[in-house]
Amino acid sequence: MRFIDTIQGLNEVFGTDIPKGSVVLVAGAAGTLKSGFTFQLISSYLEGTDESGLYITLEQSKENHLQNMHSMGMSVSRKLHISDFSDYRVLYGDLPGDPLEILEKNILDFRKDTAGNCTCLAIDSLGALYSLLDMEAKDLRKRVYRMLETFRREGLTTFIILEDDRYTGINDSSTGVEGYLADGIIELGLHLKGNVANRYMRVRKMRAASHSMEPWILSVSDNGLQVYKGTF
Repeated sequence: MRFIDTIQGLNEVFGTDIPKGSVVLVAGAAGTLKSGFTFQLISSYLEGTDESGLYITLEQSKENHLQNMHSMGMSVSRKLHISDFSDYRVLYGDLPGDPLEILEKNILDFRKDTAGNCTCLAIDSLGALYSLLDMEAKDLRKRVYRMLETFRREGLTTFIILEDDRYTGINDSSTGVEGYLADGIIELGLHLKGNVANRYMRVRKMRAASHSMEPWILSVSDNGLQVYKGTF
């Protein structure tokens, strides 16, 4: 099973699969389907493998998140464990110490508990994680980088969601400081033309993979998301 076979049309954007063990930033403004795109990518991938995965939502409850995914026609793999941050509050009360260390430890413990069978990870979102940490931006990004490097060495394919209003349209070439954290950047955005608005996806970079760098329309169908070539 390939990641690029999980969303209809995504295998036309990519010539080769997203490399295993990569850290991929899924970035875009509010309402551009970042959570849905990431969720379908991982859940559908796991259905075609004997692997398991972990999806951590730091902004919504598990119930609300699943309701949103079902509303877009997505099925949930039984091999995907979904955890919201209330799980960590139950375990650690008021989160004494470093929330980043707690998060990293629990992810690695989960992987260990699955005897290494957990191969995929999603963190939703990076902005919510930043809000939990009281430190300078430069130091914060260094800490996050070290955590992600640990996941790389563990062989976890990691998807990090970043809500960023800098990605406001297909003519915007910014990638943000967070780009240095990632092996790949998948940009999701909204293109306005007259009275017509289209969501789109574009691969900014993906190390060790061949891919189009053009924008592709991203839409919701009865069976989840789909990607197709359109005119902008």
